[in-house]
Amino acid sequence: MAGILSVIPMLILGNASGPDAGNTAAPGEPASGCAQAGCHTGTGNPTRDSGVQVVFPDGPVYIPGVKQRWTVRVTGATTAAYGFQLSARLASNERTGQAGDLAPAPGEPVQVICQDNRVTKPCRADAPIQFAMHTMPRSSDTWFVEWTPPDSNAGDVKVYVAGNAVNNNGQSTGDRIFLNNFTLTPRAPISGPPVIRTAQPVLQAFDNSERVSAGSWIQIFGTNLSDATQVWGGDDFAGALAPTSLRGIRVNVNNRPAFVSFISPNQINVQAPADDSTGPVPVEVIHSGGTSNRVTINKSRVSPALLTTPNFNVGGRQYAAALHTDLTTFVGRSGLIAGVNFRPARPGDTIIVYAVGCGPTDPASPAGRIVSGLNFLSSPFQVRFGETVAQAQAFMEPNFVGLCRFNVTVPNVADGDIRLDATVDGVATGQTLFTTVQR
Repeated sequence: MAGILSVIPMLILGNASGPDAGNTAAPGEPASGCAQAGCHTGTGNPTRDSGVQVVFPDGPVYIPGVKQRWTVRVTGATTAAYGFQLSARLASNERTGQAGDLAPAPGEPVQVICQDNRVTKPCRADAPIQFAMHTMPRSSDTWFVEWTPPDSNAGDVKVYVAGNAVNNNGQSTGDRIFLNNFTLTPRAPISGPPVIRTAQPVLQAFDNSERVSAGSWIQIFGTNLSDATQVWGGDDFAGALAPTSLRGIRVNVNNRPAFVSFISPNQINVQAPADDSTGPVPVEVIHSGGTSNRVTINKSRVSPALLTTPNFNVGGRQYAAALHTDLTTFVGRSGLIAGVNFRPARPGDTIIVYAVGCGPTDPASPAGRIVSGLNFLSSPFQVRFGETVAQAQAFMEPNFVGLCRFNVTVPNVADGDIRLDATVDGVATGQTLFTTVQR
């Protein structure tokens, strides 16, 4: 009896760093997955077809050879800790037909092992199936896994997944196991390569200038850039890290992957990656139909641009999209644009002006990451109403990617429309924008 008791903690400890391979309930594996003695037992186990989900970025399809990032989430129970195991197989040979290649998303506590529990890849021919799984149970119920499909059309792919919700009682009892499976169908590559237009092919957001800086936002224009229209969503992020691909659409800026927020057949929006180079840099779009022509945009250390929109061009004047601190009321004379809430600013009011291209911060704000905390601009800056310098703070907006925020105290200037401008590190926006002051 003492010998048996001494083994139980070892079994629990072994499963804490991920179960053995072969517990996704795929053909040839135990039908109950890990819901078995010595692994995880509990009332109602296993629960099938719910409780664990895999979110595929493009829906239940794949493009041969185009990497995807999957979101694995245990949804069936609220508990102390969670784990998972997943495999991808050819529908034509689910027992031994490995489909593509699994890998942890960058920084994820995920491991990939072979069918015989080896951790080296490629797997042996007699044990070819790969299994992605947690490295240790954790309080978060979500993981990110990358999958590269076969290079050619391999037919349907079956994805089997098991999720566990454990109570951390030091035993295998009282835990929940959830099983699910999904079918991915191949999607034809986009017909022909993307084409970036030659006239003003790449423009910075907010000011539509032909310039960019590290971490700024740019718009790319052309034809056949994508076969769909899509904006990134929460499931496209790996934790705080933004995606470098949407539906297999990728962009390189200066030979580095950019962070893709929006795709459509004629326009793509990306955040430029970080590097120290300046001068003309190449931009290209890549998708399953091929690689686009290369165009260039001028890259500088900073490229400040204040938020505005063509809709704010009224009576021949372009107004800044400045906000009052309620974040719902724009700064401007009442009724400036029908159906939009406007109110003039008074001297002493704090207004908010958003910008891109503001350069480095302290602490650093890495490109492609959601900002947490207050990361203030490292470079000197000014905000001016006409020729009057205003008091201001400048930092990256928390919970956003690459968005700079100026909190500006309206100075004692005359009533009426007044020019609003900013400089960062001595570089002006170059925009002619107005805002409205009224006592």
